[in-house]
Formats: sequence, structure tokens, C-alpha cells
Amino acid sequence: MISSRFIWKVSVVGTSGSGKSSLISRIVYDSDNGNFGNKGLLRKKISVNYDGKQVESEFIIQEIDGFVENEKIMSGSSVIIIVADVTKELNEKEIHKFIKFVSILDRKPLMVISATKIDRKYEAVTWQEDLEPLSKEYNVPVYMVSSRIPDTVKKMTDDIVIRLLERKNGKF
Repeated sequence: MISSRFIWKVSVVGTSGSGKSSLISRIVYDSDNGNFGNKGLLRKKISVNYDGKQVESEFIIQEIDGFVENEKIMSGSSVIIIVADVTKELNEKEIHKFIKFVSILDRKPLMVISATKIDRKYEAVTWQEDLEPLSKEYNVPVYMVSSRIPDTVKKMTDDIVIRLLERKNGKF
């Protein structure tokens, strides 16, 4: 029995080539092909078990290239997924600056870091240990994911919905 339905605006933010499109494709289309035609707002229904009830949520997802000058596009976001490619050097200064900017907004969205392309571990130059200081400093969860490993993305999206529900219910 469905008890509730929530709609969440999700902004997926990162540099060009970081894996944003492939991540969105896995979430929306259950495919790792990031070359989908529609680059506008995309929708995905997600059902999770929360407090013993099945809760229906819907993500309205937008992809944002880069961290600067996108404040208006991100306004009203319920969650911001910061995408970092593990096969590239982590630009900590840019991510710090972005997280600080978002944290001063009136309406503070949930922020998470999605470290993508973990299936390419032999090419990795950024590891979970590199992201932990950011996670601890700003209380931002880190998810190690790959659009080629569906379970990693599903776990992330389910966890995001649960975190959003906990925020809404004052448990977070």
C-alpha cells in the first residue's frame, strides 16, 4: 500500500566528462549510455521502504555542467549530487568553494558526492579516502558508484530518498 508521494528536484553537478550523463541515464533509463537525447528535466519514480511503509518519490533531474554561475538553475533543488570522476585528480578547491556556497543558501539542499567510474579502478587516481575529509568537514555523504554497476547507483538513489524523508520528518 502506498502511503505518500513526494517530488524532489535533483541537480546533478560536475565538470564536463565527470560521468553526469551516464549517472543520470542509469537513474532514469536503467542504462549506462549517457548519450540520451533529452538534456532537459528528466523524471524518475523511486519507491523505497521507509518506516515500514512503501513510499513513492519522484526525482525531477537536471544536469548542470560546471560549478560556477549556475546558482539560479540550482535554486529550489532538494538535493545536489556533486559528481567527481575517480579517474581524474580531485579538484578539492572547487568542490570546497561550491559546498560553502550551497551551505549559505536560504534553502539548504541535501548535498552528496557521487564518485563515478569505480569500474575503472585501475585508472583511478581519486579514492574514497581522498573524499572522506570533505565528507567529514561538511557532513556530505560520499557514494562510490558506476553507471555500469547498477546496484551502486540504486543504493545511492534509495539512500538519498531516505535522507530526504528523514529531513522532512525532522530525523536528520
